[in-house]
Amino acid sequence: MDLSMVLKVGDKLEIEPIRSGESTISKPIVSQLIDIKDDLLFISSPIKQGMKYPLHVGQKITILFFRDEKGVYSFKGEVIQRIDIQLPIYTIQPISSPEKTQRRFYFRLKALTKVLIKGIGETEAVETYTKDISGGGMKVVSKKLFNEGQKVECAITLEESKTVTVVGEVIRAVRSSVTNEYELAIGYIDIADNTRNEIISFIFKKQRELLQKGLI
Repeated sequence: MDLSMVLKVGDKLEIEPIRSGESTISKPIVSQLIDIKDDLLFISSPIKQGMKYPLHVGQKITILFFRDEKGVYSFKGEVIQRIDIQLPIYTIQPISSPEKTQRRFYFRLKALTKVLIKGIGETEAVETYTKDISGGGMKVVSKKLFNEGQKVECAITLEESKTVTVVGEVIRAVRSSVTNEYELAIGYIDIADNTRNEIISFIFKKQRELLQKGLI
């Protein structure tokens, strides 16, 4: 697969440093594709938890990107140059072809979006809002208590005119003594692949917007 055919300038990327021949990651390191020229990639200074994450010439990394309806792809690259302007730009030499990955690429994005939740078998839904969301689950704030272990149906608003529905399980429910509301951690247990891809696509889009605004 030719990278120039599948990557586009402006794409959001996730970076994994390669150590001891394996790729490892604790918190997501995000970057953005600035340019492609002569089979080289130029990426913005990576960010981890709101802070610049430096790369080093000669360092090998895994780069991951998402494609709607197709999922997550990854390839390996080597940092061959650091260009210092206002912010560092790194030149990356790809050293492998992109392949579809089955890794659980479910980092969490702090985002506020509406979710209608009801217990399985119930008819009345409760309006809640996310604190964060990922391809594997979410945290929401609810005025109603849903018990740990309870199965729930969640209608998640991704865009003004787009809603997806998943079945989840309440993993944790914590009541706030200040607001008397409940923070619910919900993991998806019944979700179609295309629905998960839509959620991940939504997360990527929001991250791109935050990157462009310099907020992450």
